[in-house]
Amino acid sequence: MNERRRTPPLSRVSKHYPLAPHLIFPRRLYLLRTLGCAFALLATLPVMHQIQAPAWQWGLLMVMGLAWPHAAWWRYLQTRDPNRTEAMTLLMECAFVGLALPMLEFSLAASLTLLAITNLCAVIGGGLPLLTRGWLAQLAGLVLGVLVFGMHVPPPPELALTLAALPMALVLPLGILHTSHDVIQNLRRRRVELERRGWHDGLSGLFNRGRWEETVRAEFARCRRTGQPATLVLVDLDHFKQINDLYGHAEGDSAIRRFSDLLRSDLRDIDVPGRYGGEEFGILLPHTLSAEAADVMRRLQRRLHEAPLSRHRTITASFGVAQLGADIESADAWIRQADLMLYRAKYDGRDRIAERGTSTATAPAARRAGPLRPVLSPRNPDVLSQLLQGIDVADTPVAMYDPDDKLVMANEAYVRLHAIPPGVEHFEDIIRHTHAQRFGPDLGVDDVEVWLSDIQQQRRSKPRRIFPVVTHDGQRFRGIETCFNGGWVLTTMVAPEGAV
Repeated sequence: MNERRRTPPLSRVSKHYPLAPHLIFPRRLYLLRTLGCAFALLATLPVMHQIQAPAWQWGLLMVMGLAWPHAAWWRYLQTRDPNRTEAMTLLMECAFVGLALPMLEFSLAASLTLLAITNLCAVIGGGLPLLTRGWLAQLAGLVLGVLVFGMHVPPPPELALTLAALPMALVLPLGILHTSHDVIQNLRRRRVELERRGWHDGLSGLFNRGRWEETVRAEFARCRRTGQPATLVLVDLDHFKQINDLYGHAEGDSAIRRFSDLLRSDLRDIDVPGRYGGEEFGILLPHTLSAEAADVMRRLQRRLHEAPLSRHRTITASFGVAQLGADIESADAWIRQADLMLYRAKYDGRDRIAERGTSTATAPAARRAGPLRPVLSPRNPDVLSQLLQGIDVADTPVAMYDPDDKLVMANEAYVRLHAIPPGVEHFEDIIRHTHAQRFGPDLGVDDVEVWLSDIQQQRRSKPRRIFPVVTHDGQRFRGIETCFNGGWVLTTMVAPEGAV
């Protein structure tokens, strides 16, 4: 059974919905089709009166002229593929015209009018391929009409005059419209290509971060205006840096492309996935509640286990789910809420889904059977608080930095070792300060910028490294630095045995 969430029916999509304009096109055709059918009916009424058509034929004509536009619109409201439905509607109208010609006894004025209008619509709607199918539909309707109404040919003089005018009245406009259709299609393809280059990430083919955030802002405004639900999801591929480090960037790039293909195949047309940065992705799910979004993410989670992104190992993902709530003041705040949920999913052990408004992140069914070891995952807030207090009072310097090398947490021993002044938060600024004051770690070089550049390179190439540290006052430490979650750095400094 295909579990893919399909595009919602048109009846569930706002008429001002900006993310899938192809779903809104039929709304513009409704009024045009209603007027066109009414005018076609007006053109055929004198013919029906002249040939003294029976009452049942009048009724059939009224159905085709008055009821058909509304029946076509009702069908649009139920469809999940409006473009295909529009093509089928045009083919049905071609068949109706073919059926009507024998009923009108091939009255040339009315017949040419109906044929011209339906053929022009077919060319505009689908070019020569749809026009060819429209001719076949007209032929089928014509055969059926002859069987039902019989064959009545107009007088020869009128026929000859009309046939002489056919190239100017019918063939030439069709040629002009076909050429125009090709030009429009070429312009559309070029525009799509330019938009793709400017809006899409080159590796994944998904929206880049700027375009995705712009779409989120538009959806935020629409939801605030209409009150409809929407949910954001941020996804992070777990331990992805190890894939690049162990198997090369080509393998990492291949995994990114495969995950992007998975998003495109499993999400609806109106869902908007984007590459948020590195191994992190964003998904905008309009008309979706948080629980529904979590179900979709669970399916993606299963797919990652069933069909691994890498031939070397299974790459899991963590998901942060945030439905737009009344307390979220802006699109940026909405993204931050999803980011907080993503952080919680990673903190709770990765390969998990964290929903805003729930207390814990959920793991896949296969992993929920047995509890994680408390030693590795201290979810109890009291235990975590005791752990942080122990780190703070310890004599071993400990610090944590975020992906931008901004200091997130440091105990008193680390602050004292580096003499960190108020307002200095980034690793580079801390090192520049200690080097200028000749206090704390001795870099062993005169140019601090060269040292910082070298350290950044080592940090990118070695997720975990151990190195000696000598301070200006002669103290010796062993530094242990571990990078995780796309650049977070945990630094501890342990005095080696025998050190004073």
